This record gives sequence, structure tokens and C-alpha cells, in this order.
Amino acid sequence: MSADDSLIHVERQVLHTAMQRASSLQDMPLLPKHFSTEQHADLWQIIQSLSLDGKPFDAVSVMDAASGAGLSQATQSLSIQIASAPELYPATEPGYPAERMIEGWRNRESARIARQLTADLGRRKEGATDLAIAALMGLHAEDASCEHTAKQALQLAYRDVLAAHEAGGRLIGVPTGLRGLDDHLGGLHNSDLVVIGARPALGKTGMLLGMVAEAGKHGPAGLVSGEQGAAQVGLRWMAGGSGVAVGKLRAAQIEEEQWARLQATVAKFTDRPIHILDRSGPDITEVTRVARRWKHQYGIRALYVDYLQRLEIASMVKAPKHEKVGAIARALKNLARDLEIPVVVLAQVSRDAEGLRPQMNHLSDSSEIEKEADQIMMLWRDTTAPGVAMAPAEINVVKNRHGNVGVVHCLWHGASTSFVDEAPDMAAEGSIA
Repeated sequence: MSADDSLIHVERQVLHTAMQRASSLQDMPLLPKHFSTEQHADLWQIIQSLSLDGKPFDAVSVMDAASGAGLSQATQSLSIQIASAPELYPATEPGYPAERMIEGWRNRESARIARQLTADLGRRKEGATDLAIAALMGLHAEDASCEHTAKQALQLAYRDVLAAHEAGGRLIGVPTGLRGLDDHLGGLHNSDLVVIGARPALGKTGMLLGMVAEAGKHGPAGLVSGEQGAAQVGLRWMAGGSGVAVGKLRAAQIEEEQWARLQATVAKFTDRPIHILDRSGPDITEVTRVARRWKHQYGIRALYVDYLQRLEIASMVKAPKHEKVGAIARALKNLARDLEIPVVVLAQVSRDAEGLRPQMNHLSDSSEIEKEADQIMMLWRDTTAPGVAMAPAEINVVKNRHGNVGVVHCLWHGASTSFVDEAPDMAAEGSIA
């Protein structure tokens, strides 16, 4: 039996199993595209439709539904042939043949992508390799239909409610490292674009690096640092974790008792699965490509970007700045949805916010940021007393598609350039655990 014949046999076994044992359907998360023949794909579509309508999908029911859908006589009779074929039997582990089918589909798609790449390279099409890489990585993303019924939507929502209930009533999300903000938002949620805005030197990067550090405690995370190199990022983490001021680290003014804290911080952060791209002014295409690779290779649970207006978009070199920023914001939102992870990006605000608590309309360059973002937070802190170790600070959630808006109060720890919770014991220790 050839490889193609073997796969056809597997597809027929899957259809046979579904029609003979209705409970097996939940173990075979297949889509019509996973079948190699049109007839098999049509029968699977009929089975799925009957299942969603709560109707039986035995061989006779499938044949009748195929007739009602106007499918060919050959397709209609095929359901009876497959259901009664003596060489077929219901799979004891339905997930196994389903996995073989998905693997077969990936192999067919990989070959198609390779042929397309060869043709594109022959035509010297710009970005052909990047498109092929993105397509190949997409084959290994979790397959899910983009079309749903109201019943499916409610089932998905109910699943999330149950998960939150099992977690003690809190929403499920990637933690930010600030208890007050986590209580307000329930953490960062999959598929969301989260924008954090502030004037320069107000602490945006410090807040972002604290978020990345916290995410790294719970699973893989990605950081795109367009403003600071990896060494500078590491320095900020050393300061935040040890409580030794950044200035003292740079000048090597480290006291004897601080060395132990520094070494402990380095050891602790070394084990965190955080992946960093520190290219200056990276193109959004590269950010997308790298994020997809990190998701596929490492399973990152969140992506953090410093910062939006520093990203480039080669396809819009001559476009006005506000149009480029809008296109980049849309690309980041699409990336969050495609990878099913939160994407957190910093953004500059205009000079109009100088001396004020910034609002959503102060975001620089593009109102598209406001439209694309699921959540927008604006930072403010008291800069009138620079000598104070812990200054009052605010995180103003000005947009939240999923819940509350409002101000979260916290503190600015100047020595480590980071935001911390309002807790008296935080001043003496490092702010990033």
C-alpha cells in the first residue's frame, strides 16, 4: 500500500469511526481541509453540521443530509460504503488516526509552500522567504475553525468562566507583577493588544521589564527591545531584583553585603525562559517572524515590545508617520490574535501631556492605536521630589474592552527604575521578584 493509499484508508477509518461511535467526534478535532479528497471532506462537513445541530450522524443520516445539500450521488452513497466496509473498524483511540491525518495535511501543505517559494524566488518576489517561513510555522499552530455558532461561542465562554472559578474567582491571564493591576485586569489575556503610554523618562520601560520578569516566572515570554540592548535590559533586571541602584551598578559602587543579592538575582533570572530581540528600530515584519518562531519553538505566553513608534514598516517607507503607526498597531493586534497571546507594547504620548496625567487622546501619531488596542494604560508619577526613594505613581486604565477602567495606585522605586505595589516592605528589597 502506497503512502497515499495508506492515508486514504486512515481518512475512511476516521469517517467510519465517527458514524459508528458518535462520542469519538470530540477526540478528532479535524477540519475538512485535513482530508485529501473532496468527497471525504464533504462527508466530514456533513457530520460536523449534524453534530452541531444535535442530530444523529449515522450512515443513513449522513446520506440523507448529503442529498439535501445537493452533493453528488457518489458522495451520498459513499457514506453507506464506508460505514459497512468490512475492512474498517471503529478506532479504539480516535485521536491517533486524526493526528496522522493532520500530519499528512501538513506534509501536503509544506510541499505546496516549497513549490510556491521556488516560483516566487524565480520571479524575485520581495519577501518570498519570510512569507514561506511564516506559512510553514502557521502549519504547526493550533488548528481551529474561524466560523462558530452561537452555541459554540457560549460553550467557549462558559469554559473560561469555569476556569476562572476553579482559579478562585480571578480571571485567567499572564500576571503583570503588580498585585493591584492584576486585581483590576485579571492579568493579561490571550489575543489582546495592550498599550502602555507615558511621557519620556516617566518609567514605561521599567514597567515593561517588570512585566516581562514576572511573566518569565510563569512560562516562556518574548521581549522586543528597540530602545535598549540586551546588556541594558539585564542591568535593569539586576537592579530591580537586588535593590541595588542602577547608577551604583554602572559605577561599580557596590557594597560588600550587596554582592550576595546581586549573585542571587543573576542566578534567579538566568533560569527564566525569556527571549530577547534587541535590534534598534526593527521592522514589523521581522518582529512578526521572530514572534512566530518563538511561539512555535519555545511556546511563549506573551510578547512585550519597547516601543511602538520605534518600529519600522518597510512597505510604507514614504507613507506619513501616523499611517505607519496605525499599520503597525494593526499588525501587532493581528499577531496577538494569530498567536493567541497578549502583546504588550509601549507608546509615546505627545508633548501636550507635559505636566498632566495623560489620557488616551495624548497618544502620539495615530488614533488607530486607540481603535486597535484592547486595553490602554497611561502612566503618571510624582516627579516633584526626586530625592524620595518611593514616589507616588498611578496606572490609569483608560480603555478596557473586557472590564473596568480607572486608576491603580502604586509606587515608583527610583533606584531600580521600576513600579511596585503600595506595600511598605517593598522599599528595602528589590522590586522585581
